[in-house]
Amino acid sequence: MDKSIKNAVEDLLRKRDFSLLLELCERDRRFWQEVRFRLYEIDESLRWPAIEMAARRMQRLWNSGNEEKVRIYIRTLFWSMTDESGGIGWSAPQTIAEIIVNIPEIIDPYGRMMIAHSIEEQPLMKGGAWGIGRLGRSIADSVECFREKVLAVFQEKDSETLGLLAWAMGSAGFSPAKPCLANLLQREEPVRIYIDGVFLQKPLKQWAEEAIESIKPRDIY
Repeated sequence: MDKSIKNAVEDLLRKRDFSLLLELCERDRRFWQEVRFRLYEIDESLRWPAIEMAARRMQRLWNSGNEEKVRIYIRTLFWSMTDESGGIGWSAPQTIAEIIVNIPEIIDPYGRMMIAHSIEEQPLMKGGAWGIGRLGRSIADSVECFREKVLAVFQEKDSETLGLLAWAMGSAGFSPAKPCLANLLQREEPVRIYIDGVFLQKPLKQWAEEAIESIKPRDIY
C-alpha cells in the first residue's frame, strides 16, 4: 500500500473528514482498501472512525442504486465472524450495526443476524453488545428472540463487557435485564464506551443505573 495513501486515510479518519474520504474512495479504490484495513486497527482513534466511514460508504452505494454491493459487503463481514474465515471478525458486529443505522431498512434480517453471530462468541461479544446499544429500540424485538443468550452475557466477569451490555440493555429498553443490571450497582470499575463519535467513561455502576432508568415500565417483553 502506498504510504501516502495510508497517511492520508489516517489523517482524514482522525479529523473525521468523512466527506472528503468518501470522494477519495470513489476515485481510487486503494483509499477504500485502506479504510477497510483500519477496521482491524488497535488504535481506537482510527478504528472507530473507520467503522463509521465504512457505514457511510455503504449508505452512499445503497442510495445510488448499488444495493447488491452493500449486501455483498455485509455478507463478507458476517463471513469474517465464522470459523471458516480463519479470522476473528474484529469490528464486524460494530460495522454491521453502523451500516444498519445508516440504512435502517436492512435491519431485518441483518440486525438479528448480527446478534446471532456475535453474542455467544467471546472475541465478538463486546462488538455485539455495542451493536445492540447503537441500534437501540429498533433492535429490541431481535434482542427478545435471543433473550437467554443475551442475559447469559451478564455472567461474564469482564467489566468492559458488562458495561457495554448494561448500556445496550438501557438503549434497547430491554426490561428482562433489570435484575442483572441491579447486580452491577456496586461495581466501581471504569468503563469507556464509544457513543456518537466520542468516548464516554463512567463507573460500571453508573452505566447500570442509567440503563435501569432508561427502561420504561412499558418496556416489557
